[in-house]
Amino acid sequence: MPKRVRIAVLTIWPGLAQIWSGQDVLGLILAFVFAGTLNLALVSRYVWTEAFAPGWPAFFMTLAGASWFASLGYTLWWVWLCHPDRHKAEIDRLYREAAEYYLQGRWNEARRRLETILARDETDADALMQLGTLFVRTEQPGLARRSFKQCLELETGTKWRWEIRHALARIDQVAPQVEIPSATPAEPAAPES
Repeated sequence: MPKRVRIAVLTIWPGLAQIWSGQDVLGLILAFVFAGTLNLALVSRYVWTEAFAPGWPAFFMTLAGASWFASLGYTLWWVWLCHPDRHKAEIDRLYREAAEYYLQGRWNEARRRLETILARDETDADALMQLGTLFVRTEQPGLARRSFKQCLELETGTKWRWEIRHALARIDQVAPQVEIPSATPAEPAAPES
C-alpha cells in the first residue's frame, strides 16, 4: 500500500495521520481537540445529563463532528497536494540538475537546487549528503559539518554513515572546530621592568 494511501486511512482518528507523517505537534493538537469535544459530548449526553442545558449535548456533538471533518479535510488536502511523494518527479529533476551543476563547478546553482529540494522535503538524506559534499568542496567546513550531522540524524541517512564519518574526520583534520572565545576580556600583560 503506498505511503499516501496509508496516511489517508489514518484519518479515522484526527491527528493520527499527522503524528505518523512527522507533524507531531499538529497531530497532538488535533487529537486533543477532537477527544476533548467528543468526551464532552458523551459526558453531557449520557453521564451528567442534568448538569447541562438541553441544547448543549447536541452542540458538543456538532463541535466534535466539525473538528473531525476539519481534520479530515486538512489531512486529505495535505496528502494530495503537499506530501513529498507528490513532488518526487520535481525533486528528481532538481537533484539531477544539482549533480550536473556540481560536476561543472557551478557551486551556487548546485547549492540552490539542493536547498530547493530540502525546502520541499527536509528528510531527503541524499540532498543533505550532496549539500555537505558541496560545502566541503567550497571550503565551508561549518556548513558541511551541519549538513552531514543532519543527514546522520535521519533514518534514511544511515546508508551514508560510513561516508559521513570519513568526511567529518577529513574536515576535522583540515579545519578543526573553532572554539568560541570566552566573553571575559583577557588580562592585560604586565609591563616589563
